[in-house]
Amino acid sequence: MGARSSNPLEAAGPIREPIKIGVLHSLTGTMSISEISVKDATLLAVEEINAAGGVLGRPLEAVIEDGASDLQTFAQKAKQLLLEAQVAVVFGCWTSASRKAVQPAFEHNSGLLFYPVQYEGLEQCRNIFYTGAAPNQQIVPGVNYLLAQGKRKIFLLGSDYIFPRTANQIVKAQLAALGGELAGEVYLPLGSKEVGEAIADILAVKPDAILNTLNGDSNVAFFLHLRETGLKPEDLPVMSVSVAEEEVRTIGPSNIAGHLVVWNYFQTVDTPENRKFVKAYKARYGQDRVTDDPIEAAYLGVYLWKQAVEKAGSTDVVKVRAAAKNIEFAAPSGKVKIDAQTQHTWKTVRIGKVRLDGQIEEIWNSGAPVRPDPFLKSYPWAAALAPRRMSLGTGASLIGLFVISVVITWMAVGAGWMGSVEMKNYLLTIDAASDPAAGVSEAAIAMLVQQTLAVVSRTQHWLLGALVLSAIAGIVGFVSVSAIIRNLGLLRETAELMASGDLTARSPVVSNDAIGVLSSTLNTMAQQISSLLSGLEVRQRQLEERSAELEVTKNAAEAANRAKSSFLANMTHELRTPLNAIIGYSELLQEEALELGEEEFVMDLASINIAGKQLLNIISDILDISKIEAGKMTLFLETFEVLNLIEQVVATVQPMVGKNGNTLIVNCDRNIGTIYADLSKLRQALLNLVSNAAKFTDRGKITINVWKEQGEVWPLDNSEDFSAARSQCQMPSIVFQVTDTGIGMTEDQVSRLFGAFAQADDSTTRRYGGTGLGLTISRKFCQMMGGDITLESKFDCGSTFTIRLPVVVESQKEEKEVRSKGLDLPADATVLVIDDDPDARDLMTRCLSKQGFRVRSSACGEGGLLLAKQLQPDAIILDVMMPSMDGWAVLSALKADPDLADIPVIMITFLDDKNHGLKLGAAEYLRKPLDYKRFAALLSKYQSLGK
Repeated sequence: MGARSSNPLEAAGPIREPIKIGVLHSLTGTMSISEISVKDATLLAVEEINAAGGVLGRPLEAVIEDGASDLQTFAQKAKQLLLEAQVAVVFGCWTSASRKAVQPAFEHNSGLLFYPVQYEGLEQCRNIFYTGAAPNQQIVPGVNYLLAQGKRKIFLLGSDYIFPRTANQIVKAQLAALGGELAGEVYLPLGSKEVGEAIADILAVKPDAILNTLNGDSNVAFFLHLRETGLKPEDLPVMSVSVAEEEVRTIGPSNIAGHLVVWNYFQTVDTPENRKFVKAYKARYGQDRVTDDPIEAAYLGVYLWKQAVEKAGSTDVVKVRAAAKNIEFAAPSGKVKIDAQTQHTWKTVRIGKVRLDGQIEEIWNSGAPVRPDPFLKSYPWAAALAPRRMSLGTGASLIGLFVISVVITWMAVGAGWMGSVEMKNYLLTIDAASDPAAGVSEAAIAMLVQQTLAVVSRTQHWLLGALVLSAIAGIVGFVSVSAIIRNLGLLRETAELMASGDLTARSPVVSNDAIGVLSSTLNTMAQQISSLLSGLEVRQRQLEERSAELEVTKNAAEAANRAKSSFLANMTHELRTPLNAIIGYSELLQEEALELGEEEFVMDLASINIAGKQLLNIISDILDISKIEAGKMTLFLETFEVLNLIEQVVATVQPMVGKNGNTLIVNCDRNIGTIYADLSKLRQALLNLVSNAAKFTDRGKITINVWKEQGEVWPLDNSEDFSAARSQCQMPSIVFQVTDTGIGMTEDQVSRLFGAFAQADDSTTRRYGGTGLGLTISRKFCQMMGGDITLESKFDCGSTFTIRLPVVVESQKEEKEVRSKGLDLPADATVLVIDDDPDARDLMTRCLSKQGFRVRSSACGEGGLLLAKQLQPDAIILDVMMPSMDGWAVLSALKADPDLADIPVIMITFLDDKNHGLKLGAAEYLRKPLDYKRFAALLSKYQSLGK
């Protein structure tokens, strides 16, 4: 006797090697919302089969891979499962795109895939078993149901990939054939949550129903936004073909309750197999989990493969495929069977309504399993969707008629020819026999005659038969050709109606032949054109509405801009008025302190004066940048001497230069000549550059170089450019260059310097002050005059700012300078001051009185006019911004009165509108704040001996 093994496992028998199976689904990415549960159902079936003894006595070992919602990943993982893991079968994929991505791997490597999701059909691969629905088991009955409910105008919404687009091609052909209407068609990128525009399109065209082929996370966003519009399911039902219980849970039952779905299985199906399946699934994965159609299809797919393997006695793909034909299984949804011809499954069709508890209530079913028809062969209107199918209709009829005609013709010709030859032979024989020398008896001759008559009779019969066949062929040909002509006539009539603009016309599809395909294609094309035209009309309305909205927005923006300008003008006036008083009084107090010998107060008063001017400059800069942005800044062009401009700038900045112990050097040819530009804006830009150099340089050197350039056009290298187009400076040009030996800047600081409210950095602002608007405004001024400001700087070594302007500035915003009129004042001149600001009047009165003028004042325009009539003053000083009657109205009234028209009027205001004032007749136009002492001296210069 042999020794027994002491190992209990060996005693029970050898351990059998497991059968590896692949599970390939998206466990991450946008499709994981649906595919994780399908993977779980597959593994539940594997566990149940292993618990029951496995397959062929061997356990199943699942090799799980993540397709990651990416087509390339799916293809790569499929190859790994087949070649590296060497699995016997793969259960997986969801989207048609992923199925088609892995299909080559299964075909080239003789693999086997069980695909568990409904799809668009028009496909049959010997390496794939389709346990989900074919189009005639979901899409087609779903549309039929909507049409039966009176929902004729249907909007198609889907994700942008294979299944929705192909499925919607089927739906459009179906609508065209059954009298439905395509309301619109929109596709969103897979996983996109940007559904606002699609919902706007839907609301615009007002469909009766929506057929939804969205997949993944897009459904969550769509149903949430659709509910927010206030539309109820009874008003606009959505029938979804890719939303089941699992997706309902993620979308939120309250967002989708009342809408429709079409599947082959619901969790609420009442069968013993389903109750057992739901109980096992919840026990394995949690009571909060739900089952749905793809989950059930994945589950039953494992059992169908198990039965096929056990029937074949092998996991060999060829044998399993052969054994799987007509296999049946009692699935949770009811009896299913693998179709022997298509490798699809027979399934019961169910339509349901989503409930608030997340479950789906069945409201219609097909009553019995529906045979899969992936190519829709039983639907004439779908003939054009499968162009690869052979059609023998029209072609076979015409070819058959031609063959029959040829055969009959040859038969008649042959019979006649053979009969004529035989009769010829017999007649020759009779002729020879009739010769007495031949010695032929009369009986023999009679026999020859009878034979000849028999040949004639036989030939006649053949010809009669040919005639009968010709008649039959003629009748058949007439019927066939008549049918073809009739169908072509109907097709032509439909085409003519469509050509005339009637896109509702439809050609009847009466057969699957070429004419039927043409009719179906024409109907679909007309439907799509109609849908496109409807979409264009909707877009047109949307564009008109959007244009109206933009017009309203534009008007609102213009009103806001006007309000802003008005606010800025009023605000700056309110701020400038007290600042003008502060500056004026501080100057007067300095003068009086010096006269009284109180020199200790002079520096304090000077500080007050400087602070007031700095604040006033900031306010002016803010107003200037606002006017620039609004496009309201105007150039006042005039011809002036460049040397005189430089002398004015030097005189103004000399105190600032000396404050930090700096040295100012000016290099300017005294014969440099003139420039035609805006004097005040160029002066402001130069003052800004030189004052910045003085501020950022300590005990250094500041150089102003001015020269004229001749030659070609000089391209400007701008940074922080304000205009879309790069400006250029036309030659000849004047170059103003300001160089300092100050702190300098880095490249990063230079790149940001010309931005509004920008300085080199925050530390610079804290140390040196300033708003950062000066360079922005200066540069814009130069660009308005056809030039620019450029900068070269080296950190801790200094900076060079260069202004280049054409010698003759040309500008579309040019406003010709209006020259002021000369004043001629008597020695004891009377001056009338009209200003609503009491401080301004007081300052003007005190300053002018010191110069020997007799001064009277008025606080308003109306009072000023009355006082002017009474006094007949020698000059009038007039403010612009006053309540009730402003300065412009007062000036116009003065010039309109013959008694007052010749009195010179000096406008003094914060507004930069010199030309307007001079055109109205002002003798001078001066900007606040004034140096009242200099102003008084100016008036004194115009005094003469007599009026």
